[in-house]
Amino acid sequence: MIDYRRLAALHEHWLDHPGYALEPDFPREEYELRLTRARERMAAARLDALVITSGAVGQWFTSALEPHEWHDRCPARTAWFILTPDGDHLYMTPTTAGEHFNTTRRTTWVTHIRAIVERTTWPRHEIWDLAQMPALFADLGLDRSRLGFELGDCMTLGLSVSDFLRLRELMPDAQLVDGSDVIRWLMSVHTPLEIERLRRACEAGVWMHAQVPRLLRVGLTEREFLARMAAAFRDRWGEGYSYRETGGWDVRNPGRGDANFFHAVATDRVFQLGDLLFRASSGVTYRGYYADNDRLWHLGPPPDVVREWYRVTWECNRAMAEAIRPGHRCSDVYAACARVERRHGFPRREVGRIGHGLRNTGGLSVHPDNHTVLEPGMVISVEPMFAAVHGFYDLEDQYLVTEMGREALHELAPEELPVIAA
Repeated sequence: MIDYRRLAALHEHWLDHPGYALEPDFPREEYELRLTRARERMAAARLDALVITSGAVGQWFTSALEPHEWHDRCPARTAWFILTPDGDHLYMTPTTAGEHFNTTRRTTWVTHIRAIVERTTWPRHEIWDLAQMPALFADLGLDRSRLGFELGDCMTLGLSVSDFLRLRELMPDAQLVDGSDVIRWLMSVHTPLEIERLRRACEAGVWMHAQVPRLLRVGLTEREFLARMAAAFRDRWGEGYSYRETGGWDVRNPGRGDANFFHAVATDRVFQLGDLLFRASSGVTYRGYYADNDRLWHLGPPPDVVREWYRVTWECNRAMAEAIRPGHRCSDVYAACARVERRHGFPRREVGRIGHGLRNTGGLSVHPDNHTVLEPGMVISVEPMFAAVHGFYDLEDQYLVTEMGREALHELAPEELPVIAA
């Protein structure tokens, strides 16, 4: 029999061991705001605790970097964030010498950090034992409680299915239920700090798109062009910002039969007259918040068909934006695009979505079957997209839902297709 209680205390002295100061992701006031919002939604859903086991959600409470042992990020280990009406608790594997304990203590605001013991009984392949978890819940007074887990739509449970089913067996007096309604709301109705960080990311992202006509010339290879883009970013943006120059580029040139469809690596293809260049996103993040703005450019005078498709894409973009307001649904934003498509004689769109929320969440997909009601504080993109041999057309802008309607978070896509001189 493994004595989990004894082993769990082995590394606790590392929690407050002196170390070089590390800056948490966000100020303590932001953490308290996130806890307050979560507790209000928990109470409305009649949950005694919210149990988070995935890094995708857990790091919203803790830090974008720590702990890094969430099961969906490090399958050999595990981390559990448990929020109750009067406490916030992080259970994690501290590793061999407890060094992750110390780092997590210095980079998060979580009040109580405790160990999940890295010992188990073969033939279990995990290096931690699920059997210790019921005692941890009992210590929190939650062994007969209603516990909300990441079980529903758009959720990724940071446990294997067999572990979750076994945990239900090990805690017969507790109710392990779906807490996804609470979690989706927390992930989609943003705090002022989140909105400000996204706004700053988008500002930098739009600036990077503006460098394309300045830096791109016929005769450059893609590798040379992207190196120029990366250098421009380094010269302009500093701490907190990051940029990935590769990824999301698409080049089509039917006149030359020389396409470089959607790809994620720098290539040696040479830019030529007649190229229609598209980039999905901007490659920019600010403190983990991603500037997802899509834009197009044409090298040399574009043919009429390219101008026409760009114009329709832009009209769809603006019609969708007009549909963003509190009380409208994601499907209403989709329908606004569909009306423009029909007016121009485009075929009915059979599959796919044309916009999404921050973090690319499925909960806010702009899709005909998604009827999520928009609320102030949500961020939603409008992203009409069309693929043809002569180009991939996608203009994406980010909007904040406000009390009165919407607010663009950056300079919007231009009405006319940007043309790069030969």
